[in-house]
Amino acid sequence: MSKFQRFLLKRLAISVLLTLVAVSVIFVVLRLLPGSPFEALVTSGNLNQEQIDEIRAMYGLDQSIWKQYINYLGSLLTFQFGYSILRSQPVWEVLEPRLINSLILLVPALVTTAILSSVLGMYAGWNRGSRLEKASIVSTTLLRSTPVFITAIFFIIVFAYNLEIVPALGMRSIRATPDGYLETFVSLDFLHHYLLPFTVAVLYYSGDFLLLARNGVVEKRGSEFLKLHRAKGLTEMEQLARAGRNSMLPILTYFTLRLGMIFQGLILLEVVFSWPGIGRELVLAIQQQDYPLVQAAVFIMALAVIIANLAADVLYAYFDPTVSTNGGGSA
Repeated sequence: MSKFQRFLLKRLAISVLLTLVAVSVIFVVLRLLPGSPFEALVTSGNLNQEQIDEIRAMYGLDQSIWKQYINYLGSLLTFQFGYSILRSQPVWEVLEPRLINSLILLVPALVTTAILSSVLGMYAGWNRGSRLEKASIVSTTLLRSTPVFITAIFFIIVFAYNLEIVPALGMRSIRATPDGYLETFVSLDFLHHYLLPFTVAVLYYSGDFLLLARNGVVEKRGSEFLKLHRAKGLTEMEQLARAGRNSMLPILTYFTLRLGMIFQGLILLEVVFSWPGIGRELVLAIQQQDYPLVQAAVFIMALAVIIANLAADVLYAYFDPTVSTNGGGSA
């Protein structure tokens, strides 16, 4: 077995362990919360205690904590997430459209900002000390350090309420009744609602990619291989292209990590814009203590992040021969 294969097996084992820890933590935390998902039904008089006991037995909540935990792990391993307690629907039927809504919003935003910000960062790094470099660093750092809900509220006030260019909330008009994903996402009404949260997401992600690309080009600018290209008579733009290509690995690694985190949604962004994504759904499920829904959502999010981290480590170790595969991950 080669060093890289051993490294891969080690990373897979760590990923499985991290997944187990993540799902175990959410199982324990949910059951430590005060109250239960049935309190509101009892106090409102919709159900009596006998009916509540029947529902608890139906969901296995009357069993010992260890038996609940074993059943919980078994359901996750088979991807049988059960039924939402308060919605009386299969959990996946609740989560699937919300997850797709989050991905439709955030994946294009991430790809757009990765391309545009990386190109701008490379150009700024090549022209050190220029006004472009200073302005781009200040603006993107400001946007990245500002909480996303602050930026979202500011854009809503300016573009939705003052200028009335775009709607403030939601994914489509109240009167819209699309049938299927195609009619939902391929329409002018959706595009009208999409522009504002998409723009805020692009700006939120932009700072990291710009700084990574800028720093990578700055490091490569004085390297020997560029001096050789300069001596061969390459133009400034051709040299920049080669410097940028040689500084892409950290950007690709960070993109992979961010892609995994997208499965969490941008919770505050979704809440501010009333975007029906998985992050907003998770907040509501936690408030209602809907155990199956929260457990399934957190499992999907944790699994996506851990797989993305694994992919980033493997990519870095595979493409960068200077990274050791004996004991570690990416440097």
